[in-house]
Amino acid sequence: MLQYKIINARLGKHKNPVQIGIKDGYIHEISEQVNASAEAIYDANNNWVSPGFFESHIDLDKACILDRCNIEEGTLEEAVKETSKAKKDFTEVDVFKRASQVVEMAIKKGTMGMRTFVETDPKTKLRAFNAIKKVKEKYAFAIDIQICAFAQEGLTDNEETQTLLEKALQYGAEVVGGCPYKDKNPNKHIEMILDLAEKYDIDADFHLDFDLNPEDSSIPKLVEETIK
Repeated sequence: MLQYKIINARLGKHKNPVQIGIKDGYIHEISEQVNASAEAIYDANNNWVSPGFFESHIDLDKACILDRCNIEEGTLEEAVKETSKAKKDFTEVDVFKRASQVVEMAIKKGTMGMRTFVETDPKTKLRAFNAIKKVKEKYAFAIDIQICAFAQEGLTDNEETQTLLEKALQYGAEVVGGCPYKDKNPNKHIEMILDLAEKYDIDADFHLDFDLNPEDSSIPKLVEETIK
């Protein structure tokens, strides 16, 4: 007995509509005619069926704060500055509420997984991390949330940030994130983040999308350290 059977579904290169049988939470069979009976049948009405979406880069801790920020220049620097000011007032309850709102919207649109960056530094301590961890647990029935403890505002000259990153990794963060171009010592920043990744046997995720000047880019250093 199947849990569900989806009928009249369009899928990939199949010329004709197919049926999809689901058993024990997994796709059990895909064919033009699934003969097994099912507890429930869903008619896709000849619509296309796809795997769930995965959001590879989202910032749940900073979601829905536009009303707290001034936008005059529309630049990256302004965005970072305004976010930095706003996050000083983040509370665990506040972050949980805003992040939950976004996660619910994502689930309704078919998102099954996401990696969220969570700023982890002296301004937020572990408030945002604790909130996102609770969001991850609350919505685990519908979506896989991977938490990246993220050093947005530098690392090399702030010992407390490194301590907080380690605590987040010890308490359940699954990825460590770096932002070399916001650090006074980008090369050392990369080394420290990768040291943490190696120590905890996890992935590292770097923000390098605003670092594309070949004369002053951290990409060669990251390549070098990754090979090591």
